[in-house]
Amino acid sequence: MKNIEQVCKKIFSLAKGSQCEILAETRDSALTRFADNVISQNVASSSVNYSVRLLDNGRSAKINFNQTGDAYLKHAVSSGLEILRRQKKDPALLPLAKPRPLPAGRNLFNRETAELTPSFRAAKAAELAKACRKAGQISCGTVENGFSGITIANNLGLFASYKESYVMHSVTVRDRDGSGWAEQPSHDVNEIDFKRLNETARAKAAASRAPREIKPGKYTVVLEPSAVAALASYLAVYGFGGQLYTEGRSFVSGKLGKKLLSPLLSIEDNSIDGAAPGMPFDYEGQPRTRVTLVENGVLKAVVHDRKTAKKAKTASTGHALPQPSYMGPIPLNLSVKPGQGTLADLIKGTERGILVTQFHYTNILKTQTVEMTGMTRNGTFMVENGRITCPIKNMRFTQSMVETFNKIDAVSAQTGLVAEWGTLSCPAMRLRDFNFSSSTKF
Repeated sequence: MKNIEQVCKKIFSLAKGSQCEILAETRDSALTRFADNVISQNVASSSVNYSVRLLDNGRSAKINFNQTGDAYLKHAVSSGLEILRRQKKDPALLPLAKPRPLPAGRNLFNRETAELTPSFRAAKAAELAKACRKAGQISCGTVENGFSGITIANNLGLFASYKESYVMHSVTVRDRDGSGWAEQPSHDVNEIDFKRLNETARAKAAASRAPREIKPGKYTVVLEPSAVAALASYLAVYGFGGQLYTEGRSFVSGKLGKKLLSPLLSIEDNSIDGAAPGMPFDYEGQPRTRVTLVENGVLKAVVHDRKTAKKAKTASTGHALPQPSYMGPIPLNLSVKPGQGTLADLIKGTERGILVTQFHYTNILKTQTVEMTGMTRNGTFMVENGRITCPIKNMRFTQSMVETFNKIDAVSAQTGLVAEWGTLSCPAMRLRDFNFSSSTKF
């Protein structure tokens, strides 16, 4: 940290009177990858990257580098100033942010997690591989850990720094023509139940053998937390980001205060003390705030950075991305409010439907209605009369998320933490009339 502070001071001294903003990103990561029940890769990396934004009289320029010797810094900043001189003026360009009091946030750095050894990761991979070999199954996946740090500083006196550890166990198991998957991210390795994740993936793979093909059409679906997160993240990013909102390209535009979604749906973005915590300030160094996006189906608010807040004649909510940002501000720490019962209860209450473990290859088709397409994966099952009756082949869906999240039948009390467009805490859900457009062999 002291070294980053020293580098910032040197860059400020070279900026020659221009406003200067520095984003320093530190990352130490290590990963053990396994496939075919054998460890295939073990890698580690450590980096510190700098992004410097210079502003002067309506002009801006940005430079990126990862070397911090005196000669290199002088050359980099000098190049940035020359680029700045040649830029056209932008009358909408805001000056850099002044420092503001920042919330403490939660301590998400765990040294044990950041410093997990290769032998620890290898042992976790070996446990799954041994069980799979014995059962005639094939495992693949990763065990990853490390830490990341962010420092935002400018020569108006702003200096904010944050650090968090992370660990991710992600496993896929093949059993003949069946496949199963499980994954969990955390800031603390002691919160990950490696055995349970392995057993879940193995059981889904075994249950997925000899899948049947069903006709495309609209079905009731029971979505596990990961599948809910894959959809809810798009709803949040394309619906509740301040730039899309102010440009009229969001389904929320002009509809705040209206009930457009299911009364069973409530979503908040809360990095400070929510169920999916994170950095307590944004990439402009402004304090993040808790924002209720949806309350019992009613559209309550969108998130803003300083630029979109000015257009909307409101205050920044502390959701800026690194500037300049073509996406504008987006929510990155979503919590979907849980309901009652378990995933098993949702299945028991389903007369005829489809249980979805995971979606992949999800893409946006129409931003205004958040129409998406994607495919099921690694555990898709037919549910009839409250029980799972058979595995089915993967299906492609094409569906508006505004319509989808207006047709929620039930929400579970259990939630899962999912890494998807940031971090999300999601329960399982049962929804009506989910449109599967075709089957797929992938």
